[in-house]
Amino acid sequence: MSGITGIYNLDDRPVDRMLLQRMTSAIAHRGPDGIACWIDGPVGVAHLMLHTTPESLLEKQPLRHERADLCLTFDGRVDNRRDLRRALESKGLVMRSNTDAELVLRAYERWGDECPQHIIGDFAFAIWDGRNRTLFCARDPVGIRAFYYVFDGATFSFSSELRPLLDLPRFKRMPNLGMLGEYLCDDIRSVQDTLYQGIQRLPPGNQAVLKNGALRIRRYFHVDPARTIRHASDAEYAEHFFDIFEEAVRCRLRSQTPISQFVSGGLDSSSILGMTHHLIRERKFATGRPLVFSLLSRNPDADEQNYLDDVARMWGDTVHGASMDNAPAEPLIDQAQRFLDFPDYPNGSAWLPLHQLTLVHGSRVTLWGFGGDEWLAGDRAHCADLLLQLRIPSLVRQIRHDVAQSNVWASRKFTVRDAARWCLFPLVPHALKSFVRLHVRSNVPRWITPGFARSVRLRERLLSPSAPRFPTMAQRAIHGALLRGSDALSNELQDRFDARLGIEGRYPYYDRRLIEFALALPEDQRWRNDQTKYVLRQAMKGLLPDSVSRRRSKAEFSHLYKEALVRESADKVFKSLRLVAGGYVDARVATELLNGCMRGDLPPLGPAWMILALEYWFRAAFPESA
Repeated sequence: MSGITGIYNLDDRPVDRMLLQRMTSAIAHRGPDGIACWIDGPVGVAHLMLHTTPESLLEKQPLRHERADLCLTFDGRVDNRRDLRRALESKGLVMRSNTDAELVLRAYERWGDECPQHIIGDFAFAIWDGRNRTLFCARDPVGIRAFYYVFDGATFSFSSELRPLLDLPRFKRMPNLGMLGEYLCDDIRSVQDTLYQGIQRLPPGNQAVLKNGALRIRRYFHVDPARTIRHASDAEYAEHFFDIFEEAVRCRLRSQTPISQFVSGGLDSSSILGMTHHLIRERKFATGRPLVFSLLSRNPDADEQNYLDDVARMWGDTVHGASMDNAPAEPLIDQAQRFLDFPDYPNGSAWLPLHQLTLVHGSRVTLWGFGGDEWLAGDRAHCADLLLQLRIPSLVRQIRHDVAQSNVWASRKFTVRDAARWCLFPLVPHALKSFVRLHVRSNVPRWITPGFARSVRLRERLLSPSAPRFPTMAQRAIHGALLRGSDALSNELQDRFDARLGIEGRYPYYDRRLIEFALALPEDQRWRNDQTKYVLRQAMKGLLPDSVSRRRSKAEFSHLYKEALVRESADKVFKSLRLVAGGYVDARVATELLNGCMRGDLPPLGPAWMILALEYWFRAAFPESA
């Protein structure tokens, strides 16, 4: 988890060294192990170093090529190091070092614009190609590492965080009202916009080429919808998945400090720990025992202690626990003023005590179970697939299992409308869905004022992008995680949170190879009757305690949102919302929303918290309009 910044003046003005240093200083926390700049006339880049791998101890960035006029600044990690190096050396390229940065620079030397397709890992980088007068930038497929930029036609400036770009000399701070509308709806679709006009994100899985005054952005990461994996038995699927998952975990254990693993007692994180112990036992990776950390809670919905104890007992691990109950939380206004950006989600900031405990034990690298739900849990669009195949008895059984699996139905009955949403709506053509949402049924929630919604064309912004035509509706729905702005934002907030503390989070389930495998699976390997993540459960037999392997429940953390609303005195803040004064939010409906949250209603919690968080961001970012 390092950091990068840079400036390219297309009119050949020399880069202002003081400006580049100010940009870099604004995110100095990302470079506890060194900060360096490189400037050559109209181009300047900087790198902020955090050593997390053994190879990074030898890394010097920005990295220049010894012959070609190339310079790289790279925030990331290469996970297919062995294969990538072999491929490069087979083409005659000679490596000067064993660092990840050199692998990336040589990959660009060999493949040019096609280099990101050959790199597996988490990354955001920029390469100045002086010979071709080109700036090349790329970001990993799911956006684990952030990349923000400003391009006004004359200057292109970029950074790992949004904050340094706000103080650029010619940048005028203005809200991006369309994106504000998406946030207020708690339905973030754009993967490129930010809350500020003029500041954009390089979307996950995309690359940018700036040449001859033109900026060209295109997607390089595509999942082949025609690819299918077909095996003769469940055992063969499990074996295939095991091999991919083993490598996804193994390549993320490379660390120059003790490895930490955040384990909850859930299926995903417990599987990562089980696989780590398997790799150590089989001597497939030389490392010490992982440090095991867990966030504990007395709240019955979030308490996973019994499962956690079973996991720790199986492997003889000592669990270092930190309580999320009454943990000190940084006020939203303080976060908003420091970042001048959207604050951390409550269920993200709750991890602060655990991060601090990790640092006490000397670790800079943590493995998380994020991503298992996205790729392996399945989607209820499988009901539509069963209907399309006229497998009515199977459909009825599956709906019963789905209802039993979901906590949502604990307080109400399954209705005909629910059945239509699960079984029929996914079958409606994308164009017809868009037409209905635009002309028949509004997709804009009622707490957004109609005039504001019309002014920013919010209905159009909330339409889902067209997706590749996978063989099943469920696959198409799962693939949507690669295109959603909300998923990109969550990754960026996690990146910012980790970097603030000098920690690198790693996510085996976000491995590109695992994602491609998961999207090619038949649906019954994801969801079999009442078992989600079926292929994972089968593959991990013997590496999980029975209680976790058979587990059907999940921890639920919505109480953190309610506690945040109470802690931040949302009832008082909602009485004088700047968002109401600006004409964006309906005061009466917003108050009804908040009152419902205080009564314990679950659905309004997310939108109510978004309104509160955006209010604090608006006050911090635009105090002059108070």
